[in-house]
Amino acid sequence: MFGFIAKNKLKSALKKLERKRVFLDIENIHSILILFETNEYETVDLFAEKLERMGKSISGYAFRSNKDTYDYSETNYTVINPKENLSKLGIPNDEFMKNIQSGYYDAVFDLTIKENIVLEYIATYCNAPMKIGLKKNELPLYDLAISNLPEIKAEESPVGFLSEQILLYLRTIKTKNSHEVIKLI
Repeated sequence: MFGFIAKNKLKSALKKLERKRVFLDIENIHSILILFETNEYETVDLFAEKLERMGKSISGYAFRSNKDTYDYSETNYTVINPKENLSKLGIPNDEFMKNIQSGYYDAVFDLTIKENIVLEYIATYCNAPMKIGLKKNELPLYDLAISNLPEIKAEESPVGFLSEQILLYLRTIKTKNSHEVIKLI
């Protein structure tokens, strides 16, 4: 029941929120917020290191499942602890949301494979003009939505594949110069 209420609140927010949407190629993205689940920490951390070598400033929010007991205190990412950071509805509490809304990023990369209402809230309320992720439901969360992932080998990570696809798209698409962006309708 709480999931239904949370999803309806998210739908309502998506209709009300106004933001300037732009499309940037990889050369014109300087700061990135990565959203992911802690069970994909190693894969995401390797991707973040790759982006940092490209000169990008990286921040991240990782959702911790109740079963995850690893100590992430020494990591570079903010780990979302359901007991501390979420309301009774299972969405980020007001204090947590103030931190999200106070930051600015050129782009948000949502690297989750399955629906995660908490990370969808963050993607919705984050002050980024470009949002990218895998389309997991009917919500219009992303400016660049990857519709599906192909079957991949068991030893490959779907999150690793998704992250490489995002880079491929952003390298392929070019803006005419660093000051011009393509506006999406």
